[in-house]
Amino acid sequence: MKFPRAYLVINALFCTLFCSAIASAAEVEDHKKLIEMAQKEGILVFYTSMDAGDARSLTEAFQKKYPFIKTDLFRGGREAVFSRFALERKARRFVTDVVSVGEFHVLEMKKQGLLIPYASPEAQAFPQDFRDPQGYWTCVYLTVAVLAYNTNKVKSDELPRKYEDLLNPKWKKRMALDANEERWVPGLIQSMGRDKAVSFLKALAQQDVYIRRGRSLLTQLLLAGEFDVQIVAYWHEVNRLMKQKAPIGWVGIEPAVTGAPQLSLVDKAPHPNAARLFIDFVLSAEGQGTIAKLGRVAARQGIKPEGYPENLKLFLPNPELVAAQLEENRELYESLFLKK
Repeated sequence: MKFPRAYLVINALFCTLFCSAIASAAEVEDHKKLIEMAQKEGILVFYTSMDAGDARSLTEAFQKKYPFIKTDLFRGGREAVFSRFALERKARRFVTDVVSVGEFHVLEMKKQGLLIPYASPEAQAFPQDFRDPQGYWTCVYLTVAVLAYNTNKVKSDELPRKYEDLLNPKWKKRMALDANEERWVPGLIQSMGRDKAVSFLKALAQQDVYIRRGRSLLTQLLLAGEFDVQIVAYWHEVNRLMKQKAPIGWVGIEPAVTGAPQLSLVDKAPHPNAARLFIDFVLSAEGQGTIAKLGRVAARQGIKPEGYPENLKLFLPNPELVAAQLEENRELYESLFLKK
């Protein structure tokens, strides 16, 4: 017996909607069970390299939604978080539930078996490049590198528009870099090619670049007029200061080297259900909206902070290459900029 084509189409559509409704109901039920189990645990321990103020805002938003979970937060630089976590594991101390650090540190944790996969239903709203196909991590936000300048000392029409412009003699002794550029340097190498990037860095080192440790500190020194240009600043920090009417501006030199700090569930987490609930929250539209309200570049599709430069071409370095060449690139950078 043949059925009319319209009948078949309607029947197929009904089956799709019916199956989708069943799946959605199952997700809701699973989420309710997760909340119940997380409530019994009552504690979440979160290690992150995010700025302390932003990390507190994020955990406070989580606790407002789930007031029955107390959140313990440890915040430090990427290396500090990784080192503390590694030392605790070496001592067989299982303290941490969720960790958020740089992508190559997460890669190393994964290789060492320190993480376990968690397929958060919220992760599907992220671009494929921003989530691990095995579920070990999902990007939380992006750190977009831009060139920042003191608007009292640099005119907009003289700004460098490409990296080679930084080699102009007029910029000598007027620029600054962080003592640790472990993402920017491999970003240049991967986007330019090693030979061209190394040649550029060697020439840049001849410009007597001011070096200090701490990107936020550098930005404050830029505002104070200690130098005129910060070669690698984070867009979200500069944008915040611009809103405060500080004498700072930015220009995007493309491709803009971009970091993608990741969120992961820790193996042997003492509070695994609270951990999964927290990951779901951070990746949700509500959690990512909280991140965007802080001025950060949320990684979830369709959620970006006010003023974000949508047309800026980004470059995310391959974390496996970064990890494999970490020591080599660190020695290169230190030999050029720190051991002069």
